[in-house]
Amino acid sequence: MMKRMLKAENQSYRLDRETGRLRIPVRRGEMAVVPQLTLSDWHRSILSDPSWSLGSLTVVPGRVIMAIRKDAPECYEPESALAFDTNEDSLDGVFARGEEASLTSVTFGGVRQIQATHFRRRRRLARKKASDRRVQRMLLDREGKRERNRVRQRLHIVSKGIVKEAREHHAAIVLEDPTLHGSGGRSRKMNRRLSSWPRGEIHRQIEYKAALEGVPVIRVNPRYTSKTCPACGALRRDRVGGVFECVCGWFMDRQHNAALNILKTALASDEDLARAVRFQPGALRDDMVIPLYDLHALPEGAREESSGDELRCPDGG
Repeated sequence: MMKRMLKAENQSYRLDRETGRLRIPVRRGEMAVVPQLTLSDWHRSILSDPSWSLGSLTVVPGRVIMAIRKDAPECYEPESALAFDTNEDSLDGVFARGEEASLTSVTFGGVRQIQATHFRRRRRLARKKASDRRVQRMLLDREGKRERNRVRQRLHIVSKGIVKEAREHHAAIVLEDPTLHGSGGRSRKMNRRLSSWPRGEIHRQIEYKAALEGVPVIRVNPRYTSKTCPACGALRRDRVGGVFECVCGWFMDRQHNAALNILKTALASDEDLARAVRFQPGALRDDMVIPLYDLHALPEGAREESSGDELRCPDGG
């Protein structure tokens, strides 16, 4: 019937969306019939939605690959903003609407632990099958596929929840650019952890899910967001400890502090968002009033702290 691969355009093949019966033309007067495709509940939910149209079809041994498409709705005008700083174990963010603001954190569901477990398994398999490279490669590929599937499944849950929350509050999602910098000065263990860090994958999932729901997504440059004081604009040289402290009296969890700076950068660069949200970052701290400024053009008088090691967190931090 076919050699290695069979391709069909959407005008030629026929798919029964309810039963999964597939008919593919092979040559004039001949059809290849698949009585029933193996469909999961997720596949059936997509096929049952008439807004999804079918595209090209590719059949390879043991798999049917079908392209689907849907017109993305227009993005709504945001009434609030949800900004996230991406870390190894979680997305730490700030939700802002008008003069109200709150902190939030979304964990990755044990992704880091899953990666560590499969890394140990691959290392053990590599040593055990060192004498047989063919079997070693097969086992390592299978273990890597299991890891990717487990990680992506958990990231899908996280990204779906974030987009749903943003949709319910008519919020814009603000993300940092996921580009990783060079690995100079880091240990081999740290480089391995960063190379397996699924930061780009979680951002990709959030962006395409947001496009399907009409949720606006804004990307900002994360430069200095984890080293800048959002109250006075002081730029710290280091990132010591889990709490960001400044001589002006500002202190906050370092990851949420970065998310606050990411939000402020988006507001400074997007006039429509700033006008719609009308966010006053001082809502996060009753004793502070924070001016809005662009982190890439620090306000006049902003200073750079030496290291901050001598600073002490005020009581309650």
